[in-house]
Amino acid sequence: MGKRVSLIIILILSCSFFLCPALVFAKFSLFEDVIYARHGDVPDSDLFLKGDIYLPSTEGPHPAIMLMHGGAWQLGDENFYADDWGPYLAERGYVVFSIQYRLSKPGGAYPAWPGCLFDCKAALQFLRGKAAEYKVDPDRIAVGGDSAGGQLAALLALTQDWPAFANKYPDDPFADVSTRVKAVVSAYGAFSMENWWKWTKNPEFDWAPFEMTTFAEDLFGGTPRDLPAAYFEASPINYVRCSAKALGIVALPNEGIKIPWFITWGTEDPDVPAGGQSVPFVKALKEAGAEVTAVPVPGAGHYWFNLGKITGRSGLPDCEFDYKKLELVCKGATPNDFIAPELIRFLKENL
Repeated sequence: MGKRVSLIIILILSCSFFLCPALVFAKFSLFEDVIYARHGDVPDSDLFLKGDIYLPSTEGPHPAIMLMHGGAWQLGDENFYADDWGPYLAERGYVVFSIQYRLSKPGGAYPAWPGCLFDCKAALQFLRGKAAEYKVDPDRIAVGGDSAGGQLAALLALTQDWPAFANKYPDDPFADVSTRVKAVVSAYGAFSMENWWKWTKNPEFDWAPFEMTTFAEDLFGGTPRDLPAAYFEASPINYVRCSAKALGIVALPNEGIKIPWFITWGTEDPDVPAGGQSVPFVKALKEAGAEVTAVPVPGAGHYWFNLGKITGRSGLPDCEFDYKKLELVCKGATPNDFIAPELIRFLKENL
């Protein structure tokens, strides 16, 4: 998906080290293909890991949100939010860092777990480490994403600075920087990997006829029977349930429970059904004492968080996903129109 922007370019700034020219728009600047790390165990390791930074034109420091795209851990890149949340949030005073991370390959040729999470942590460290340069308040950073990106955002919040997930790439320029976050935004994420694997084995799953292996098997390199520990550690709901108040003195503390969560999903999602993912995850968060803003979108399916426009229209969405064109076609308001007021309210109050 190419980058498409609708505002008039005013000026192109000159390059600096590790920065591509900034495209300057009326209310924000866009730094494309900013290099945040180089991890040698990523396929095509001569390529750097990159992201796009949307920088408000107003004086900083600003709150920031790092976004991770969906795509079943197998598709997508840093420009997935170029037509919607990147510009939209930057125009409202938020620095947006939309990143790429390593992807698995079809057929299980390259399992990307847990490397994709480590890439995201490196990106978060880069954003905090470069806070002064990009006018970011380092104490006001949120993470967000949709689908696979929603899972990764949740894991970043729930693992924070845990030693088990830290210092995997000591040569990163900001390897010692904290990966704590202040808030989470997750759209139709996969929060129980074993449950989602089971769903994708269902013949009614959209992509079932096209798969040699399931997306989860490609991500991990095997089934839950083969790799139970990987499926367990990659499931955000497991961390939350370990902190349930009902467990009493054996409940495990988790810093991710202390921060606010914004969880949204489509009520008619055929790819990551909310009944097995978002709904029980929200319930688990609340049982652990977390502050949760839950926004189900009536009648919405999947894919809309990064494909649905933000038009400013109001009302209930009436949309269909065109699988041939890979486009979300809506009559009137989009799902993003539906959630935008609640999301901005959430960010203003919590970030």
